Amino acid sequence: MSGVMDRLAEADVRNTSLSPRQFETATNSQGSTSAIATLIADTALALRTGRSNPLRIAIPAYQSFQTAGDGSEQTFTVTHNLVESPDTQDVVVWFDGEYQGSPKAVDHDANEITVDGPNSVQTAHVYYISGKAATFEIRKKTPSAKQTANAKLYEANLGLVHQANQSEQPEFLSLNESPLERFIASDMELSARIKAPYQVRWSDPDGDGTEPTNALLQVPAQKANREIEGLGSAISADMGQ
Repeated sequence: MSGVMDRLAEADVRNTSLSPRQFETATNSQGSTSAIATLIADTALALRTGRSNPLRIAIPAYQSFQTAGDGSEQTFTVTHNLVESPDTQDVVVWFDGEYQGSPKAVDHDANEITVDGPNSVQTAHVYYISGKAATFEIRKKTPSAKQTANAKLYEANLGLVHQANQSEQPEFLSLNESPLERFIASDMELSARIKAPYQVRWSDPDGDGTEPTNALLQVPAQKANREIEGLGSAISADMGQ
């Protein structure tokens, strides 16, 4: 253990922020705990902790609607409690693959958005911030086929997080149960998981190439320039205690 800690202390590291672009993303299964972002570490990682290293989290719900196609103003009602977000756009809309940005009007009380419809029938892809209770977790997992160990590093209710001003009330990691709790070795898995009543998508199901530009998932970390000898087995032992 002391040798591993010495090698970690001597390693060259750089500060980084893990974002969806570094993860393999996936849609969720509504109502079940689902991995929506998974990263396999290629070198040693250390997650940065404390209020001075805030997480940034906003995971939009996805819904789609059909436009009338006559250029008229249209109002759509979303299903899962549209709320105001202090940290990102409450709603972003695409018509087929064309980004529209925020809708013309948003009625949070009625869960309604109003758009100026296009002059042809198109799919309105809507990504919006929901206030519904949803459990969000960050977990790490060892790759061993013989005995997989996994540990929860963070958990929150997105219904609360989405409505808090994260600049004033930051979410952050508190990983102080052991010296190795914040470390992830090469080939270990880091994943973001959600249990939500709504659908989470990183792109639309129609292949129009839309994306939730109002999504936030930033995890502060330090990345080593190489593997650290013995780190994987030390973390496995630490997780098994």
